[in-house]
Amino acid sequence: MEIDEILSDSESELETEFDDLDLSSTDDEEDEESDIPAPNTRKRHAPRKWRLSGFDPKDLVFSDRMSGLRKEFEIGGNKPSDYFRAFFDNELMQKIVEETNNYQQQNVAPNVEKTAAWYHTNVEELYIFFATTILMGLNQKNYIKDYWSTDKLITTPIFGELFTRNRYLSIMRYLHFADNNTEEEGKLRKIQPIIENLRKKFEKAVIPWENLCVDESLMLWKGRLSFKQYIPSKRHRFGVKLFMLCDCDTKFVLNFIVYTGAETELDNHPEVGIPGSVVLTLMKNYLKKNHTLFIDNWFSSPTLFERLLEERTKACGTVRENRNGMPSFGKLAKGQQAYQTTGELLALKWMDKREVHMLTTLHEPIMVETGKNDRETGQKIKKPLCITQYNKNMRAVDQVDMQNSFSECLRKTLKWYKKLFFHLFDITVQNSYAMFNMKNEKIFQLSQFRLQLARELIEEYGSKRPHMRGRPSTDSPLRLTARHFIAFIPGDNVQRRCFVCSHTVKREKKRSDTRFYCPDCDVPLCNPTCFKEYHTLSAF
Repeated sequence: MEIDEILSDSESELETEFDDLDLSSTDDEEDEESDIPAPNTRKRHAPRKWRLSGFDPKDLVFSDRMSGLRKEFEIGGNKPSDYFRAFFDNELMQKIVEETNNYQQQNVAPNVEKTAAWYHTNVEELYIFFATTILMGLNQKNYIKDYWSTDKLITTPIFGELFTRNRYLSIMRYLHFADNNTEEEGKLRKIQPIIENLRKKFEKAVIPWENLCVDESLMLWKGRLSFKQYIPSKRHRFGVKLFMLCDCDTKFVLNFIVYTGAETELDNHPEVGIPGSVVLTLMKNYLKKNHTLFIDNWFSSPTLFERLLEERTKACGTVRENRNGMPSFGKLAKGQQAYQTTGELLALKWMDKREVHMLTTLHEPIMVETGKNDRETGQKIKKPLCITQYNKNMRAVDQVDMQNSFSECLRKTLKWYKKLFFHLFDITVQNSYAMFNMKNEKIFQLSQFRLQLARELIEEYGSKRPHMRGRPSTDSPLRLTARHFIAFIPGDNVQRRCFVCSHTVKREKKRSDTRFYCPDCDVPLCNPTCFKEYHTLSAF
């Protein structure tokens, strides 16, 4: 979030208020924010001695020698699907498959409209389900049934080749992530296993570079939910809020916290208040490593910056003028700056269209050129160094949200935890993309990466998923690409009708029984002519 955005909304886009850890926003949220101390625990910091000179930032030098992918984090190869499967590995997929099948058995709903007769899903089918959902984000349509439409104006054949409509809707209906029979409590219990699994893997995957930022992300949700947030300055305004820690250089999401009101899982740091506790909880594994953290005015306070400095972590961010411990400044003309310091902490005020207040523990109070010229005077525009660095590094979380919004998997659903799952799924794909770019030159845009990921999952698992009973499909998305081997039809002298002979368009159709078939496609074929034609010709 840049300074220009702050000037248009001085209270920043992270507008909420705490009331006994209830972060739901109200109409007077601009006046009541995180200055409210945690109940009976907030300690007053000793008065600071602000002066006009003598800023002496600590010399905390960061070494990026180890930054990048962790060697101990197992990645099976260098394809997009390899990076994705490092997060959605067989163990996690098996957990989702098990809970989905169990949930269906617990909630058998016969005669439900537009759902197929249920048979147990497996890991392979679930990978194809996710690949199909990724493709839906790349081919966005108004209604989910339109993906299986036969109308020539909107038809997309690949969806019918991967799933029947009713089978896809059945899996979506019963998709589940936690055991309902356990006595676990908490608002996130329906999706807690996924959150914990992904959070641990995000931490283990990457050693970040120097610059990090903490910001909010809002997932659209307008249904009933006790911890739903209303933030008018956000694009969606209503939804589930996440606090996210992001690497500024690679846009890799290192950690996240799902806000659930009073039950939000935070390490308690009463001396810095609730917003500071959010920052210290997210940064727990990255303190004492000389990182530089960028945060906005909802989190910033002199006490927090001093605490971060004790943990050998530099910080920079916008700050509210009335924050406890802040010095007072007089009026300034446009373009002027004023600052005061405690020696290790610098508070700066700069006048642009409106007043901007900054806190930093690393930037000198100097003006630098931005590379732009004033339209009226033609003079070069200058800004304080801390503001230019803030604008450069504070965009990471917003950029992650923006990139995901172009091809996200989110769709309307009655279950909030399913929508949150697909939001975390999109973040995982984004992280897979960031890791792919760390190892390779940037050869894909995110949308191209998602398309390639879907293609690789379909090619690898398309022939392994379970098949419905009944007549075989007239086509298979992998019959022309995957490797196929002929085999005898199981049983004693069992024969079936050759599919090519009875469906051909290049010669006269006939009934021809055969003892051979393709096990992967489950299609009976004469040997060798029909077998070859079926796997080499798109129209036989």
